[in-house]
Amino acid sequence: MTEKTSAALQDKVQDLMKYGVSANMEELDKIYHKDIVVMDLSIDGRLVTLEKQGFMAQLKEAFKDKIPEEHLWAKIHSLTVNGDRGHVLISRKIPVGGPKMKIDLSIDFLFEDGRWQVTREVNFSRPDTDDQVAA
Repeated sequence: MTEKTSAALQDKVQDLMKYGVSANMEELDKIYHKDIVVMDLSIDGRLVTLEKQGFMAQLKEAFKDKIPEEHLWAKIHSLTVNGDRGHVLISRKIPVGGPKMKIDLSIDFLFEDGRWQVTREVNFSRPDTDDQVAA
């Protein structure tokens, strides 16, 4: 059983990234809460809001025919746990919404049914214009 700790939440974030870039829908289904809402705000001000099935379909399409190891770049800015609630602020470089996007994600987690689950993601997407990928 997973624990309500920062280390366990960080492990779940790693799983989320790994399963996302490999389009492992079975494992993502366990991490994304049944009532998840994903809001993505693009640099031009366009807001797209998706529920679970729509978001998972978008991920599946985005990572079709991609090499997962090429999309694992991430920088965690903040990770907090308060009881059965967790929050992660993270930056990613992934091909969702465009060929090469930098996305800042604010991810809310709930510890329910013995595991951490994502209940909400609020994302800001923009083209990745960095000349090189920083670690």
